[in-house]
Amino acid sequence: MAGLGSLGNRLYRGEVSYQIVGRRKRWVSIFGAVLLLAILGLLVRGLHFSVEFRGGSVITVPSATLTTDRATSIAAADGVPAPTVQEQRIVGGGRQITVTTTTITSDTQRKLTADLATAGGADLSKVTVEQQGAEWGHEVSNRAIQALIIFLALLAAYLAIFFEWKMAVAALASLINVIVITVGVYAWSGLEVSPSTVVGFLTILGYAMYDAVVVFDKVKENKRHLVDQGRMGYGQAANLAVNQTLVRSLNTSLIALIPVAALLFGGTISQATVLQDLALALLVGIGAGTVSSILVATPTLVWLKELEPAVRAQEQRLAAKSAADRKAGKVPAAATATATATAAVAAESAQPADEKPAATAGSAAAPVQRGPRNQPVRNQPRSKRR
Repeated sequence: MAGLGSLGNRLYRGEVSYQIVGRRKRWVSIFGAVLLLAILGLLVRGLHFSVEFRGGSVITVPSATLTTDRATSIAAADGVPAPTVQEQRIVGGGRQITVTTTTITSDTQRKLTADLATAGGADLSKVTVEQQGAEWGHEVSNRAIQALIIFLALLAAYLAIFFEWKMAVAALASLINVIVITVGVYAWSGLEVSPSTVVGFLTILGYAMYDAVVVFDKVKENKRHLVDQGRMGYGQAANLAVNQTLVRSLNTSLIALIPVAALLFGGTISQATVLQDLALALLVGIGAGTVSSILVATPTLVWLKELEPAVRAQEQRLAAKSAADRKAGKVPAAATATATATAAVAAESAQPADEKPAATAGSAAAPVQRGPRNQPVRNQPRSKRR
């Protein structure tokens, strides 16, 4: 961890730099392939919605002998189309078989329940039957879509007001990547989309934007101290911002992913589908959100900014100056600007608001305070004056 902290300090000071923004074509190709794979999963396999969304019956049979294959054959013999049969371990010992069906008639449901109880050697009174309606699932889906639209609108407005509209576009592009990738993983995994999954989807939206906003805030700060001062182009300043926040983003994501991975592992071992649904959405969303905020959000922002003639002209001017410096055997100005500017930013951030800077050459000397603060300075006696 000490080595990681040292790397973070060197990245912040600009002593070490990974070229992230400059390789945006590579990231576009990689994320394009991942998005294509996710969309292919949606088209080929589709999403499997739980009984809460499509409606149906859930029959739970506590039995130590009934197998999933036997329960499937019983359901097929009773005329139940495409049932979902799962084996679940009960905490404290024991097991149970759950058979999830689509909407069936009452007679078919009673016959299936009796046949499963007989095959499992279970008392019919201990077999539970839950009837689910699709209306509740549709209402949850509509509310989730409404929440997503409101979130995206508020996010775009916030970034456009406090930052700039190009950052809003870049953040939304990153967020779309996260959503499509997470949904694609669900399609390929074959897990059911349950209300817990919807909760996980809505949770990762905020987390995915957290990293992007942190990086954008650093880009805004570097623009003020580097780009506006003519020391560095916008692309270089944005790349520096990504490097300065890289270790912080990775540490934050790792700390968040460890308990989520433990939750997914525990849900898989105990066959708790609710935990699996929630943990998988969080795991994929947090991971994809972290990577997307680094490799998608900032490069997209730089691409949009470089469409501005003023930004393009400044970068071309600085590139020509750096080329001339290298040709003359001098250290390029961009190489020294990073260390100088980052030191100035760090000094400004550490300096209290009410503290005045020390006097520099050519400026008036700062008054020296004599005596405790807020007390007047008494005049010296004439005998001690020089």
